[in-house]
This record gives sequence, C-alpha cells and structure tokens, in this order.
Amino acid sequence: MRIIKEHSALRIIWDTCLLVLILASILIVPFQLVFLQSIDVMALLVIYIIDLFFLANPDFNVYNLPLVLAFRLPRLLRIIRMYLIFRRWEVFSRINPGILRIIKFVITIMMIIHLLSCVWFLSSVLEGFPDQCWVVRGGIHQAPIFTQYLRSLYWTITTMTTVGYGDITPVLDVEYILAIIVMLMGASIYAFMIGNIASLVSRLDSGKANLFNKIESMTQYLRARKIPNETIKTVRNYYEYQWEKHKGIHEDTLFGDLPDQFRLRILRGLIAESLVRVPLFKFCSPPLRDELLKALRSHTYPPGIFIAREGEVGKEFFFLSCGQAQISSNNGRTKHGMIEKGDYFGHLSLILKEKRSASVKALTYCEVFKLHRDDFNRIKDEYPELTALLKKMSSKETDRLSKLILDGVTL
Repeated sequence: MRIIKEHSALRIIWDTCLLVLILASILIVPFQLVFLQSIDVMALLVIYIIDLFFLANPDFNVYNLPLVLAFRLPRLLRIIRMYLIFRRWEVFSRINPGILRIIKFVITIMMIIHLLSCVWFLSSVLEGFPDQCWVVRGGIHQAPIFTQYLRSLYWTITTMTTVGYGDITPVLDVEYILAIIVMLMGASIYAFMIGNIASLVSRLDSGKANLFNKIESMTQYLRARKIPNETIKTVRNYYEYQWEKHKGIHEDTLFGDLPDQFRLRILRGLIAESLVRVPLFKFCSPPLRDELLKALRSHTYPPGIFIAREGEVGKEFFFLSCGQAQISSNNGRTKHGMIEKGDYFGHLSLILKEKRSASVKALTYCEVFKLHRDDFNRIKDEYPELTALLKKMSSKETDRLSKLILDGVTL
C-alpha cells in the first residue's frame, strides 16, 4: 500500500483539492439553503451523492426550508479540516508561514461574512417574509437570487465595518438581535484583523528589515569615519548578497546548539548540492563525509578579496562550492590559472606546513568551506582513508598540479 508522505508534492496537491472542495461546500451549502431553496439533483449528484439517502421526499419543509438542504449543514464542520491543512502546510511547505497565516485569516473573514449574509436573509425566510421584514421593505422579495445575496452581503459588510448607511435597517426583533450580534462581531473582528494583518506583514520581512537597518547604521558610521565610498559600496553589496543567498543567517550560529545528528541532517540538505561537485566529498565514505561536514565552516568572499594570501603559513584547507577565483603571485603580476566551483586548494601548504607561494583572489562572490589544520589532522588520524583519497584526487588533477608545481606554486 502506497503511503503519501507529509512533505511530498502529491500530498500538497491532495490537500489543495480538499481545501477547494471544503471552501466550495462552505459557500454552496448555506447559499443553496437560504437563497435557492431548491434541489438540482443532476447538477450536484457528484458532490452531494450522500444526499440520495434523503431524496425520498424532497418537498418536505421545516420552517419554510427544504429538509434535504438542512441535512447538509453538518458539512460546514469541514472547515476544521481546512485549518488542519493550513497547519500541515505551515510545518511541511516551503511557503513562508506568515503568508499562509495571512491567507488563512483572509479566508476565515470571508467565510464569516458569507455565513452572516446568509443568516441575515434567513431571518426573513424563517418568518415567511412578513411585510415588516427587511427583504419586503427593500423590494427584493421577488428579485433575482443574485440581487438578494448582494443586498445581504452589502448589509453585513457595512454593519461589520460600522459604516451603516441606514438604507437597510432592522425592524423585527430577530433582525435587531442579529444586527447586535453582527455589530459586536464586526467590532471585534475589525480590531483583531487590523492588528493581526499588521503583525503578520511585519514578520514577513522582519529579518530583511533588521539586516538593512544594520546596513544603514554601518554606512552612516563608515561615512562619519571618512571611509572611501568604494569600500562602503563593497560592504553594502556584501550584505545584500548575504541576504539574497542566505537570508542574512549564518548556519554555524543558527544550528550550533542542535544535537550532532540533527545538525548533520540539516547540513546535508543545505550544502549537499554544493559539495557534490567536490570529488573529495563525492567519493568518501559516509562516516568520513559526516566528520568533514561537522568540521567545515562556511565563508563568503566578495569580488576582489583574497581568500588565501601569498606568504601565509597554510593553516586551512579550502573547498570552493560557488564562484570563481584567480591564482597569482608576485603581488598579482604573475597569473597561474583559475579556481572554479568544485575545486579545492590549500592542502599542499597545509600538509607540508609551508608558506603559500601564491595568492587566491575572488573574481566573483565565492562560497568557500574551510577545514582548519587541527580538524584536518584529527580527521586524518581517525580516518586513514582521507590520505588515500587525497592522493587519488591529486592523481586525477596531475596536469593542473604539475603546472602549479613547475611554476613554484604551493597553495
């Protein structure tokens, strides 16, 4: 038996279909009961197949309402299923939970307005349309169904929003009671709606707002300290790139307090696509890969910034997952080739404990994972396969390494 996973596309499609049918039921059932007051078996056979059990006597009425249609009212309880679907989407969907909450809130308000509109017209139906009821006084007793519903909707909205033009007013006791209820609900819902929507909208971009407030504060500070505009522009571009790429969040800070197994599971999902291009991670065993993942630290380098400098002692092993960098020496005068996504460097100077004889400068924004010497030595001692794997990878890059060695380059 096939099981539909909670986060699968099939489950989302299924929930969406259910949501549409639930909303259709909430709209159609009260509307048909209050305004149509008739049964079209052929048109609704598929949706209301269960109603076939009650069609033995479709003309039987209670308080001027067809009993068959009244039996459909429990379908409104399906709205509970709608909230369960939205709750599941908030947990498993990639859609911003704040957007889902706004959609859910708007749908709820629309459903309440629709139901109250139907109840307002129902007050006249149950009384048998007496001369004093608002429907007869408004001259819409024999009007088209759309006109009757539109007037009911109009009164509900104007009453809930406390506008109240006075063209449709209560006269009967039941109408006064309904008007009081709608006004009280309207005042509460209006205040609740404004507060919640404002709060939800502010949360959607709270991270972005905080980041750009930080950028503006830093810009003002740097300008006050007479820092060149070109440097300020580079700083702003860096933070904007960080937002577009990582939403201003650093993985080490965000997941640092999680248990190792949880952190590994998240890291695999976050950087698996980047590291799959690195042969070392592609061919190593799962335990070794997990140790490397836990030890790696991600860094972002903007264009023009050195990732590794000539003359430094090699203390780090670099993996370039995104971007392009230039290898050069003699203060940039001598070029030795390019480093692109999937390439790694820094292992020679790290293993040999020598100073680097060349620099690596970012030409574009570069996403780099660093493995520090202490972690490298620890993992190498615990997993001897790392040394054999590095030799294997080096043999596959003989041409590039030979050219660098001939040029006297140690990275």
